[in-house]
Amino acid sequence: MTSSLTSAEVNAVKASRIARTAKRAAAALALCTSASAFAGSVAGFGGATEITQLLNNAELVSSVAQQAQMVEQNIQAQITRLQNLAQVPGELINETIAPYTQQLDNFRSLYSAVTDLQQAAQSTSQLFSNAMSDMSSANLKPSQWLSALSSLAKSQGGVYRAQLNQDLNAISSLAKRAQNLQSIQSKIPGVTGNVQGLQMLNQQTNVLAGEMIDLHALMQRQVAMQMQDKADQSQNRDNVAQLLKARSAQAADINTKEQTMIQNAPAFQLPRDQ
Repeated sequence: MTSSLTSAEVNAVKASRIARTAKRAAAALALCTSASAFAGSVAGFGGATEITQLLNNAELVSSVAQQAQMVEQNIQAQITRLQNLAQVPGELINETIAPYTQQLDNFRSLYSAVTDLQQAAQSTSQLFSNAMSDMSSANLKPSQWLSALSSLAKSQGGVYRAQLNQDLNAISSLAKRAQNLQSIQSKIPGVTGNVQGLQMLNQQTNVLAGEMIDLHALMQRQVAMQMQDKADQSQNRDNVAQLLKARSAQAADINTKEQTMIQNAPAFQLPRDQ
């Protein structure tokens, strides 16, 4: 578990949180928790490596976004080249286009996959930037920020919980998009040699997919524990309420019986003087 926060730190988090949107805070909770940082410690981020690990992951996501944008442009050039073949005379279309029909479809699928990845990575890169900004304004380390946001999500629920679900879905989506790109490009013979930058992007997404999968699993476990704790507390409160209600009913029943006994008791007569 992460170390306890001082009241000043909690207040700083709340102040910063109010100043920002609920989406940004929940995103910080989801994205500041690097899977690599958790690998060696149950507590999460460890010592002086906290900021370094966060920056490394932010740099990876940013690099993927930039590389994907470049590859996207190169794939579009290939699609345009193949589409231009359709301008040949009609009698030559079948002979000329047929061999490239599947290739054109493959490039279109690849283009779509790279575009999806680029958008997801760009959005995630912005979330990292927002997280760093929030932590800086609150003067907290990633572990402290994560602990504070976890407490807020657990204690207040509502929009915090909803945003946490959205961010978990976003992390899962980014991992799936990275895997989808790898799957599509692996089915196109020689495509990494035909599209400049695709080989490097494939290497980056291989790392990114693993990070996002681990991060998603980690966040699911953490959220499950938080919700279990909350469920236990809720159940305990329900049990206490039921017990108090039962005891109150018992007391009322005893009081009613005592009153009935008193009312039905024979009249008390004092002995007469002789």
